[in-house]
Amino acid sequence: MNEALQALPLLFSICGVAQASAGMAACEQAQGIAATAAERARRSLLVAAESVQEHAGRLLLDWPGLFIDASPRIEELAVLRRSVVALRRALGGGIWQATAGGVPPDMDLGVASDQLSEIDAVLAHGIFAMSADHWLQIRDGAALREWYRRATTVAARTLRAVEDCGLAELGRSSVGVLPRITPGAFSAVLDADTADGFTARPVWNGRACETGPLARQGRRSLVAELQRRQGNGLMTRLVARLTELASLPRRMRRCLQVMHGGTGRRPVRGSGASATQSGTGLVETARGWLVHRVNLRGGIVERYRIVAPTEWNFHPDGALVHALLALPVTGAQELRRRVAMLVVALDPCVAHEVIVEPAPAEDL
Repeated sequence: MNEALQALPLLFSICGVAQASAGMAACEQAQGIAATAAERARRSLLVAAESVQEHAGRLLLDWPGLFIDASPRIEELAVLRRSVVALRRALGGGIWQATAGGVPPDMDLGVASDQLSEIDAVLAHGIFAMSADHWLQIRDGAALREWYRRATTVAARTLRAVEDCGLAELGRSSVGVLPRITPGAFSAVLDADTADGFTARPVWNGRACETGPLARQGRRSLVAELQRRQGNGLMTRLVARLTELASLPRRMRRCLQVMHGGTGRRPVRGSGASATQSGTGLVETARGWLVHRVNLRGGIVERYRIVAPTEWNFHPDGALVHALLALPVTGAQELRRRVAMLVVALDPCVAHEVIVEPAPAEDL
């Protein structure tokens, strides 16, 4: 089991912290171990920091060239990444470092706080043109439009371009978002005989669903208004991602406050090492729900299943496919560009390539 946990962040170069956190939670549940509040907060903070880097990374690298014909903002991203690395180091490293119990003993919460301030500054200067907390005060479409018409950051210019090019509803479809699902419900599905099919092409209540920022931020007044007016099109998805990015520093500060309150060790609630033990770990990554299900026997991994966000959003009957089916017919170059916009808005964990093939002669 320990070897499996150590391998997780090595196997998954993207969202490795979230993968390790989900695996740790699953294995702890299987062994009857409860993490302290401080350790849960540390893990949440590390996952949130990774999400900041993932969201901001896509925004600063992909959005400029795709939406506004500008160069990637490498310098801002480099500063952000250095701060995230320093923050992780100040919190004792990765998720794995705390398996012996409690939080790591060599943390420096003062340095962690300083790095949070650095992250705040990068987001304020390079993305929101104001503090993230201030940007979250934008609660309706009119205020949002005033912001992206006035600000000059990549994010603001992208939303302006989406409006000016008439792309706000691009990719709009009827695919719904994934509801909040309990670990017990996921456990039942992942222990069933049909689990292999579910991990490859997951559905809930018989339907493919979208997970990620739109599912999580849909209740906020700004995102809810955009959904009412423009559905789950390009503008709504991009604003949901910005909304989530703006909310992450506040969540990270709350986690740090919990950590300041104590660093106790985890109590072990049970052993049962000779029995078959099972556990489920759920983590909200930048791209959506990540689920790990582990079955142990005598401390050895007997079966391990993972359901990643990509399997939901890029399902053959999922959000991307329905968005592509809704695209208007255009020239190959413009079609390729619009497909890339939708892919980036959903944000897969891997690189993508868009290939446009000519229609068969009988369809012309």
